[in-house]
Amino acid sequence: MSASDGSGSSRLCGSAKGVGKGYNEKQVNAVTPQNNITTMQDILDALDGNPDLQREFHKHLVEVIRKDDDLREELRKEILTQELLQLPARFTRLEEDVAEIKGVVRRMAGQISNLEGGQTRMSGQISNLEGGQTRMSGQISNLMGHDYEARAIERSRRMVRRYLGMERAIVLHASEQSSAPEFEREILVPAIRAGRISRQQADELEDADCIIRCEDEQGNVVCGVVEISVTVQDHDRSRAVERAEIFSAATGLRTLPFVVGQEEEEPGADAPDVPFLEYPQ
Repeated sequence: MSASDGSGSSRLCGSAKGVGKGYNEKQVNAVTPQNNITTMQDILDALDGNPDLQREFHKHLVEVIRKDDDLREELRKEILTQELLQLPARFTRLEEDVAEIKGVVRRMAGQISNLEGGQTRMSGQISNLEGGQTRMSGQISNLMGHDYEARAIERSRRMVRRYLGMERAIVLHASEQSSAPEFEREILVPAIRAGRISRQQADELEDADCIIRCEDEQGNVVCGVVEISVTVQDHDRSRAVERAEIFSAATGLRTLPFVVGQEEEEPGADAPDVPFLEYPQ
């Protein structure tokens, strides 16, 4: 800053008139023998080559700047760039923007929470609907299965009779129909008492889908134990064989296994050879 500067220089000069305070006369005279400091150049000359006075001057100058708002603002404009001077206002706007963003985020979080709650409720409702649909599907499947077996039993009686070339055929037992009273009284109970079959084996016969008794004109009797399924598999064949053997042991009659269905899977290598009677769809 030159000696010809304006108001700032005047304030510095006015403040510098007290520079000699705290200094003894010898110190002041050493710098300015006439102690006549009236211009900025006088101040610069007095400070030149005098470190102690420079330190005192710096302290005094800082105090002046601290107390003089206008001078402090002028110095700030000289020292700081325009970009730095605009930082406080920019930070203020930034804080406002951040506060606004936080508000938006809080509102969005609330909306998301509401959506998640609605989604949870909807998921529960869908689960209930699916559960109800599953139960209904199971009930329908059971009804269809029972109806299929009921219709297939009567058809089985005719198909077994024709397969064996017999004249007459009666259903002794059917899982989907009330068994003839004599089936248990005249067949199962005597066989259990005689030790020909066990109670568990009797239960197997009662679980059979259909047991048919066929007779020809000469009075020859052949029975058939039938397992019914939409798609016949190896376990149907095995059950038919096992139950036919039990019935033959219980009655002493020749008994053959049969499987009835709309289609059959290819028998496995160990599957028993059981006649398949196709029940048309």
